[in-house]
Amino acid sequence: MMSVARFLILAVVAVCAATMSHGARAQSITCSATMTNVTFGNVNPLSSQTDANATLNYTCSNSANATRYATVCFSIGDGAQGGGASNPRRMQDGAGDPLLFQLFQNAGHTTVWGSSFFGVNTPVEVDITVPHNNSVSGSATMYGRVVNGQTTSVPGAYQDQFTGSHTAVTINENNSSPPGSCSTSILSQFPFTVTANVISQCSVSATTLNFGTVGLLLANTDLTSTLTVQCASGVAYQVGLDNGQHASGTTRRMTGPGGLINYELYRNSTRTQRWGATLNTDTVVGSGNGSNQGLTVYGRVPPQTTPSAGTYNDTITVTVTY
Repeated sequence: MMSVARFLILAVVAVCAATMSHGARAQSITCSATMTNVTFGNVNPLSSQTDANATLNYTCSNSANATRYATVCFSIGDGAQGGGASNPRRMQDGAGDPLLFQLFQNAGHTTVWGSSFFGVNTPVEVDITVPHNNSVSGSATMYGRVVNGQTTSVPGAYQDQFTGSHTAVTINENNSSPPGSCSTSILSQFPFTVTANVISQCSVSATTLNFGTVGLLLANTDLTSTLTVQCASGVAYQVGLDNGQHASGTTRRMTGPGGLINYELYRNSTRTQRWGATLNTDTVVGSGNGSNQGLTVYGRVPPQTTPSAGTYNDTITVTVTY
């Protein structure tokens, strides 16, 4: 009985040793990877498309005594601030305001760098051949893009952190050729951070103020034009108008073949508030919302001595201070 017991124990040990040895041969390749951060820098919300690249570097080693083959997959999820968004992805500022972006595999920005485990199922797949007791290294470029048309983005610092389970490296190994598909077993991660800074920005355009054809200047001639101001959300601004190219003191004047014609520009329809360029005094104030905001310029040519016939004009410079 005692000899039988010893025999059975030895048999069990032998079976276990054989099983463990077989498992080691089945997974001989290990990989490590790093990703540089995606730094978009300053983003103009009025023209928000901004590109930035990052680089994945990886090294895979083979501990077996024979050449091994594998398909290594690099997956990227939504990030800590992504909130489940995958196409496009999402950064956030400290107040939770969103800024949309995407990460791509190709320079044409058409193939999303996705994940085998979440969202867009397009991880980067790399087929490798690793000689016995050797290693191979490689790299891949990631192409980032902030989505265009985000005019309502609030100025400030944004980020999305791809830490922990938001990235994954999987290895699908074979002893004859790369399998061409991803494993479902996560072996390591490659953390990185995406950042952007939405800047305060404004733009302005103007239509021509045309007083039309006027006979004798015996009464007021009133016409209007429009300024269009677009500023980032929450940006306080002031719009000022200079005195033009032919002013005498603060009296605006148009020039033409017969000399000069006085005129004036106002902030209100009753034409009692002159529109000038002194901040907090005679400018028009507003707050941006990311959209175009129209401001009316009220023009007037007052009664005066009528010069000879011809075309009279002046150029006004519009300044937006924010």
